[in-house]
Amino acid sequence: MNQQYTNELTPEIKAQLDTSPFTAEEIAAMDDEARAIIAEGRELERKHPVIAILRIATEGSVTRHGGIVAPLERESKLLLDNGKYASIATAGDLVIYQDGSTASIRASAGRASMYKGICVALVGSVLDNDDEIISTPQGHTYLVTREGIASGDDFLTVTGE
Repeated sequence: MNQQYTNELTPEIKAQLDTSPFTAEEIAAMDDEARAIIAEGRELERKHPVIAILRIATEGSVTRHGGIVAPLERESKLLLDNGKYASIATAGDLVIYQDGSTASIRASAGRASMYKGICVALVGSVLDNDDEIISTPQGHTYLVTREGIASGDDFLTVTGE
């Protein structure tokens, strides 16, 4: 099985999120409008620090009760540490257990995460059997939650009642 990643907000991830993607030289070479946009973004980040991450689930993600998100073929994929790509999991995708039983993903990141009319599943998404995705084989793509900024009203809520 591939390495699995959780939603743990490690010091390494926090440090990465606190590091500007631009060097001081790159910022100095930008026009005033671009520098103002970057400064505004840094101020928002300072006022609303990251308090949690939620990784995007893919095929091969694992649930609390040992289920595995079934292989699926989808255009949208993420790169794994082993150099292979895994399809992004969405609400409605199938999870298979060792005993052959199945469940489907019922909660997602909501409308803000829609891709071609379907919503991206996350580590933390619940299934129709009350199980929950607890890890994913991809370690670098995630959403962030910031202090004082609310998530969408459909974020990680159950769909398809």
